[in-house]
Amino acid sequence: MSSIAEIRHHIKAVTETAKITRAMHLISSAKMKKAMQAHDQTVHYYTLVRSNMRFILDNAPEDFRSDFYRANGRRACYLVIAGDKGMCGGYNHDVLKLAYKEVTDTRHQNTRLITFGHMATDFFRRKGVIINASYLTAVQNPTLDKARELAAELCRRYKRDEFDEVFIIFTQMLKGGITKPTRLSLLPITKHTVKHVPAMHSPTSSLAFWPDARGVLDSMAQHYVVGVIYSCLVQSFASENRARMTAMESATRNADEMLKKLRLNLNHARQAAITQEINEIIGGNPESFTL
Repeated sequence: MSSIAEIRHHIKAVTETAKITRAMHLISSAKMKKAMQAHDQTVHYYTLVRSNMRFILDNAPEDFRSDFYRANGRRACYLVIAGDKGMCGGYNHDVLKLAYKEVTDTRHQNTRLITFGHMATDFFRRKGVIINASYLTAVQNPTLDKARELAAELCRRYKRDEFDEVFIIFTQMLKGGITKPTRLSLLPITKHTVKHVPAMHSPTSSLAFWPDARGVLDSMAQHYVVGVIYSCLVQSFASENRARMTAMESATRNADEMLKKLRLNLNHARQAAITQEINEIIGGNPESFTL
């Protein structure tokens, strides 16, 4: 059995750890709620943009061409979103496992990689994968301004024909708080890309676009890319904080259970020490005592 001093030291250490995990749980909970409120405020606009994109593609003529509507190729660009910190369960592991599988897939002859967050950057560096660009702070404070900046740069490079496809790998926040690592096709914008988006109404053959379908789609394409990037950043941020909240809640619960066992061991150690002292007194040699 450990000594009383050792048990007390252990109790103090576990108590301090429980204070930290309890505080991290509260902070992560507040951050997750704030992120989802921001996402809910923009989701209606984002849904309308996607519905308009589908409406344009459904009603565009057969010979329709656009910088954002072209055939898929063999040159891909991946945007991988992970966290800046650990202590969030399997959040980083799950999304980076999917990302590594996709990035190293041999179906693409040329692959560019853009990472978001320290964990993604460090992971691919350890794996020896070349990182073309890295954003280390965007994941901790997702904003529309940052999404617009990223979308503008991405669309500019895509129109210069630097790559054929763009994918985002992130953690999706589903209903009920369920999170899921997901690969989303961002560019090109095709009928397949928006096939699951609710349609505004059925296709109309007599519809005319002004100045033309290409001009309308090109003017909306960057708004669409902004909406997708912002949504992915916010969902990843909310998923990370939900995972950390769950992990810290579990850690706090385990610490409380450990403290119960340690306090019980402390009581047993005290009782054993008292019993030993009593036995020493009872078993002592009376002749050794002098008046």
